[in-house]
Amino acid sequence: MMKQIAAQAIASALLLSLLSACGSSGTTEVQTTADTASQTTEAVTEAGPAFPAVSYGGEDIHFLTEEYGIYTSIEIFSPGLDGSLINDTVYNRNLIIEERFDVRITEERLQNAHTTAYTTVLSGEDVYDVVMPYLNNSVSNAVEGFYLDLYEVENLHLENSWWDQRANENLRVGGKLYFTTGDISILDNECTMVLLFNKQMAEQNDLPDPYAMVREGKWTMDALFEMCSDLSVDLNGDGKMKNTDDQYGIYCAFNMPHSLYFGTGERIAVADESGELQLVMYNERSAEVVNKIFDLCLGSDVMYGDGRDTAFKEGRLLMSSHAQSDIDAFRNCQFDFGILPYPKYNEEQKEYYSFVSTILTPGVSIPVTNNEPEKAGLILEAMAYYSVDTLTHAYYDITLNDRYIRDEDSGEMLDIIFSTRVYDFGFIFDVGGLGTLIETLYNTRRNNFASLYEKRESKAKAALSDLMDSFGDAQ
Repeated sequence: MMKQIAAQAIASALLLSLLSACGSSGTTEVQTTADTASQTTEAVTEAGPAFPAVSYGGEDIHFLTEEYGIYTSIEIFSPGLDGSLINDTVYNRNLIIEERFDVRITEERLQNAHTTAYTTVLSGEDVYDVVMPYLNNSVSNAVEGFYLDLYEVENLHLENSWWDQRANENLRVGGKLYFTTGDISILDNECTMVLLFNKQMAEQNDLPDPYAMVREGKWTMDALFEMCSDLSVDLNGDGKMKNTDDQYGIYCAFNMPHSLYFGTGERIAVADESGELQLVMYNERSAEVVNKIFDLCLGSDVMYGDGRDTAFKEGRLLMSSHAQSDIDAFRNCQFDFGILPYPKYNEEQKEYYSFVSTILTPGVSIPVTNNEPEKAGLILEAMAYYSVDTLTHAYYDITLNDRYIRDEDSGEMLDIIFSTRVYDFGFIFDVGGLGTLIETLYNTRRNNFASLYEKRESKAKAALSDLMDSFGDAQ
């Protein structure tokens, strides 16, 4: 699994250990030259991958990243130490890489980075070594042929555990991979969908332990909603259930139904053995899944609309649907809460699936105008590798401590969540409007899945065909 680590790891200690190891006498020195990079057959043989002994003479490795509120890419570049954990971890990780390969990691953060990436490649400019737009926006650049196939980039070894193998598998099209993610990023974590639950309310109502149910493979949609049933209470006795006053078992956000859908293993579009994307959204099982989702999410005792965060913080809500990034809102809760993966459809389902909202998740791409892609490949590989024991540990440390999720169980749940992620090209590209179909059904409070799918199917098939043709032309 890409990010299975001990939840109790202290990032600072790991960082010191790593820095110490890199300076130990047992480390093979990196060869340096005064001019351009020189590469030898000798490999650096310290623990970990055998990076080539190479120096790039102080050259810049220039990244283009996204800047948008809490979804700004803060994990690539830091100008200096400021006492904050992620910033200082990134600074020290980059320092290791800069000293090892004699490079300088630089960054330009912009809103709508995909537009700037598009413009610079279209003009033939070799401005950025690596671009990291949000995935849903980045697809159009890949379709235009503006990104290299990462599988063909020298020094980039995507089979390694510090790259998200689910991303590699799910984002591959026509046998090629134009963007991916892994330990080099934390926004893929932040945009993963999770469930939060009020541990105090669960204990007070003698509910079964959801952590145990997850471990035993019994955490299903039925188990989730059975746990939340009978918890709706008219606290002020006015005869009306109101989000502002009363208690609920579960809150269903607008994105909970499609997160449940992906959590069951159902998909919108997948690549077949030849690499062609195929629609798979509507079938007998998916119809059963959607029916169950709406039977549960449209129940009269389910909370929706405004007031979710307030209700949860006031202890009036047992279970709530969130992106991982939402946890910051609950730092000051007066009770303990835990984190859970989205449930299976039933116990026969082999594993959990955790949906990633790719709208604000960046992917690593190398533009075709990059004249030295092997250099970008090496630095990306090193950054991802060194992020495992630095950035990923720091992220866990913040999530389990600064965000006040203080139990070991939640660390184990994060391991499960992050190792079972789902990226869906049908959602990313919103083929024929199918990416938003389930959200549309929930917003209208109508379960007409079959008829709405039928209306959008031909358009979706045409969109997929055009997409595959465009990728083919781009190659």
